[in-house]
Amino acid sequence: VHLTGAAPWRVIFCCVWVTVKRVLRYLRGTLDYRLVYRSANSTEAVEGFADADWGNDLNDRRSVSGLIVKLYGSTVMWATRKQQSVALSTTEAELMALCQASCEVLWVANLLSSVGWRVPEPIKMYEDNQPCIAITKDPRKARRMKHIEIQHFFVRDLVDKGKLCLEYLPTEDQLADVMTKGLAAPRFQKLRAMLGVIN
Repeated sequence: VHLTGAAPWRVIFCCVWVTVKRVLRYLRGTLDYRLVYRSANSTEAVEGFADADWGNDLNDRRSVSGLIVKLYGSTVMWATRKQQSVALSTTEAELMALCQASCEVLWVANLLSSVGWRVPEPIKMYEDNQPCIAITKDPRKARRMKHIEIQHFFVRDLVDKGKLCLEYLPTEDQLADVMTKGLAAPRFQKLRAMLGVIN
């Protein structure tokens, strides 16, 4: 920067300004969108969706976890987080995402219980990775994943205690997929509608 004679603050300002303009354009383009809550869209009191995008960040190869929590079919919580460590496989990345999502689903269930709302167990958690589901049900399948055994045991313990029920959901219907990466417009619009966001 100094070799070209440009002041460093000008370069930083330009980069920040480009980002600010992008955010403002996004906000202007989505002014008419809103999250709609309807009464009893689902029979499930609390349900969660977990997904991961394996190693797509080219800088550090860390995966991105996405989660969505619904209360009677209405989206009440969503998050996207970069995972703390590098996953060695898709299944490992999905298991890390499942662990994070399980914590959030339990937090919502405990919050509801603390105000006197009974949450039936087990809580359904939807996952699109079948090996990840198999690992939580059969400890013999987890032999090659000892390096992430705490997260594996946490989710498996919730399943064994009957607090959580893992169900397979095809990738096309996985709501949390919208939280992990950019999607093609038709798929994004389908998932956005399933989340309850309308224009």
